[in-house]
Amino acid sequence: MQIRRGRLWAVGLLGLALATPALAASDDELRERIEARLARAHLDASANVRVEVAGGVAHLSGLATRLEDARRAEREARREATQVVNDVRVEPERRGDGALRKDAETAVLRYPRYEVWDAVGVEVQDGVASLRGWVLQPWRSSEIEDRVAQVPGLRGVRNELQVQGFSSMDERLRRELYARIYGHPLFETYAGRFDKPVRIIVDRGRVVLAGTVGSAVEQAVVGHIALGTLAFAVDNQVQVEGQHPADAPPKAKGTFIGI
Repeated sequence: MQIRRGRLWAVGLLGLALATPALAASDDELRERIEARLARAHLDASANVRVEVAGGVAHLSGLATRLEDARRAEREARREATQVVNDVRVEPERRGDGALRKDAETAVLRYPRYEVWDAVGVEVQDGVASLRGWVLQPWRSSEIEDRVAQVPGLRGVRNELQVQGFSSMDERLRRELYARIYGHPLFETYAGRFDKPVRIIVDRGRVVLAGTVGSAVEQAVVGHIALGTLAFAVDNQVQVEGQHPADAPPKAKGTFIGI
């Protein structure tokens, strides 16, 4: 019995030794596999991506007219290579920053999981979109970034979104604020709507209110409601629709997409 087990063990080692070289693809084979993936993704038609592989590291270069194509080329390459250097340059059709920002904001608003607990602001400078604000879970940050990256004409996306705390205290405070704000006569008509004007952010007991309301009275009311809770601190960044930036309260640090 021991001899048989010894033979089986030896045969297993021999089989592993014979199989190992076949698992390690050469640089040329790896390059061909990546190029095939790019072709199946039709990236050869929408971008000019060159692939070089040295020591198992894939290097992507060339040009793409869409940011999403450059990002997708990297994702496809990572299916074959564990290390990928993405130097694909994005040279999109020239569009103004204002138009790009409008489309990026629309992409955020159309994100099906964009809820009252998320507040995302978009700024675009020289074709690069910066995402700032808060989301409820990390995967929302990634999915929003991916959606914005598909906007035609963008050269890049900087994701500076923060993820809220999710302790039991934060969750209780979050639900209490929702009930008080959207149970108030000024806002109860918004309770059943998807595009709620006031966004509720809670992080380690600290509250940030964002969004846009129709009057200074509504702006003051939401701040007063939050101050009546057990929040450690309240930062009321809610802005009034049509208000000039120079007239905005000092705490207003940016415009978050709410409606």
